[in-house]
Amino acid sequence: MRLEIGIIALLEEVIGKPAEKRAQFDWLCNKPYRKHFGEYYDVLMELYRHLQGDWKGTSQKSHGHLTPDAYFPEPYNFIFEFDELQHFTRYRKNTFRFYPENIPLAYETEVYIEFCRQQHVAALAKGPDRFRRSTADFPYINGRAAQRAFFDTFRDWLPTQHGLNPTLRLAEFEVTPILNGTLTGNGAKDFMEQLIKKRLAIPIQ
Repeated sequence: MRLEIGIIALLEEVIGKPAEKRAQFDWLCNKPYRKHFGEYYDVLMELYRHLQGDWKGTSQKSHGHLTPDAYFPEPYNFIFEFDELQHFTRYRKNTFRFYPENIPLAYETEVYIEFCRQQHVAALAKGPDRFRRSTADFPYINGRAAQRAFFDTFRDWLPTQHGLNPTLRLAEFEVTPILNGTLTGNGAKDFMEQLIKKRLAIPIQ
């Protein structure tokens, strides 16, 4: 079972509302559009070039949506992302150099940067060879890791521009006591409740 399934279920229990697991938004797609990113578009493209994106490959690939791990609708209106090991690469670390200061976030970038420093080698080694293949938009070895990092910025930068609250992110390393079974039942629920209350500027009922 994917780790995120249990974490999302626990989050649903804490919040008291079911999440949408296959939510899609017109503005959350697999290509960068100025109409979606607005004032952030130019710096996003600086990041794209830094990651050695290939515009021909990007423009020619089929249009598709990026589906969040979960979306909690009204009255919460936020996307939830559960970041497992493979997200914490040097590519992801480098994205934070381009984050505009005025983008609201529901996690601490300094913590994520440190996870990337610690986990980069293991993150790239995780999973089958397809995790390390090139992609049309990032056509080099480990291009998929760069693409994942690039799309993580979409999930961070876009929601608040389109009427949602900031994306709530949790790294697997932040919920180790839950994942390894040290905390279960009410203990796990209390742990999660305290964690998300620190990050969300909206009341948990």
